[in-house]
Amino acid sequence: MDCAFAIKGADFIILANDRSVMRSIMKLQDTDTKTIKLSSTQLLTACGEISDRKNFTKLIEANMEYYYYLNGTRLTTDEAASYVRTTLAEGIRSSPYQCNVIVAGYDEDGPKLYWLDYLGSMGKVNKAAQGYGAYFLYGLMDNYYKKDFTFNDACDCVRKCIYELKTRFLVNIVDYDVFKITKDGIQDISDMFNKKN
Repeated sequence: MDCAFAIKGADFIILANDRSVMRSIMKLQDTDTKTIKLSSTQLLTACGEISDRKNFTKLIEANMEYYYYLNGTRLTTDEAASYVRTTLAEGIRSSPYQCNVIVAGYDEDGPKLYWLDYLGSMGKVNKAAQGYGAYFLYGLMDNYYKKDFTFNDACDCVRKCIYELKTRFLVNIVDYDVFKITKDGIQDISDMFNKKN
């Protein structure tokens, strides 16, 4: 019952995911972080069974750090997405990971956004959604997406997506982790979208 989505603008990406953990008909918590930092300008978020999601993201995070330790350099967003895709595809033959992934980052040539599924399929996209929430969000994002998206336009679209999920989705998702990725790095902008208690 996870939900993650991202929108790419001309010089930024906004990536959002819910904080809920659910099992069958039970919501277990509202404070789970489903996004990991791959570098100072790259994020990965995953949706799926909690054990697969946690194990897979820990594996990717550890291997990215190991690569940096060995080589002294970080992978580009294209390379990171290819590595994640390869890991998912190789897992099918031994121990498959039941999780779908969004990889977002900012490189020297601009923002990059990748959609990946549990079978190792990968697409470079302008907008992405994973989890059950994707059934509601793709039509909405198609309707509002523009190539010349400003940050305010993108924030408005994210608000509409969150409102749609709160209105129509089966599960009450309380809060979202929302990040803005630019050439200057990653900024947590969750407070702009979550209600204060």
